[in-house]
Formats: sequence, structure tokens, C-alpha cells
Amino acid sequence: MLSATPPLLPYRVGLGTDCHRLQAGLPLVLAGITFPGAPYGCVAHSDGDALTHALMDALLGAVGMGDIGEYFPPSQAQWHQANSLGLLEEVLRRIKAQYPAFAVVNVDAVVHLQSLAVTPHKAAMRHCWAHALGLPLEHINIKAKTGEGLPPVGTHEAVETQVVVLVSL
Repeated sequence: MLSATPPLLPYRVGLGTDCHRLQAGLPLVLAGITFPGAPYGCVAHSDGDALTHALMDALLGAVGMGDIGEYFPPSQAQWHQANSLGLLEEVLRRIKAQYPAFAVVNVDAVVHLQSLAVTPHKAAMRHCWAHALGLPLEHINIKAKTGEGLPPVGTHEAVETQVVVLVSL
């Protein structure tokens, strides 16, 4: 028989994903870093940082607080072209308000992008997130994968991201 109220465990895992269409002429932002000279960027209401959006969803999911669409709906003009690192700061503030002992333990992320080299930017991306989350650099990992020529990533139509976080309460 299941307990009516399971105990709150000290560690929780969250998974976040995001996908954005790519369009020529837009800036490409991932993990708070703008890729200089990128031929395309994400079509989005905010700055289109699909990796940070997935991180926010992973954090919110780990604590059972929904997803970023509930807090920053694209139907509201105030979030138009919003900086995703600022949104991340707000997500962290809201989680800490509900769970004062909340801390991120580690982050593991994957970016699926066909031909634009992510690897030269990974160190800066990790530093950006480590600073935003207050974590040592070795607690942040970002991997880059191609779409192997398969749509939508492999045909340069989209970027897809996944993020897994471990948090402590």
C-alpha cells in the first residue's frame, strides 16, 4: 500500500528539454553565451537560449514546481526578448523561496546542433552557468552532438537541448 505522503528525500533529479527553430540573421545564444558570427539563431519570444530554458525546466521539475511556460508565458509582452539568465535568476529565487535549503549539486547538458561548432564555446558556457548557479566548474558538464543529417537538427532547422540536474533540499 502506498503512503499518503511520501517522505521528502534530500536529493531530487530534474530533466528539462527544449527545441527551437533556427532562422538566419538571428543571434544564437546557448547557456548565456552569444555565438559570434553564427549564421542562424533561435526563433523565440525571449533571447531563445534553448539550453538555459532546458536548465530552468530541469530545476523546476526537480522540485515539482511546473515549467517555465507557467512563469514566463510567451503570451505576455514583458518576456519579449528577455535575457534567459535573468529568467534563470528568477527561477532560482522562486525555488529558494519555497525550499530555503535548495542547492544545485550538478548539471549535465546536451546540445544537438548540426554544423555549428559548440565545442569552442563550451568552456565559456560552463563558466557562465557555474557563476549563475554558484557551482564549481567541475559540477557543470555540457556535451555537443550533431543531428547526423536527420531532421530537424541534422537539416539545420532546429536546435534541441536536454539538461539533467541533481538538487538537494
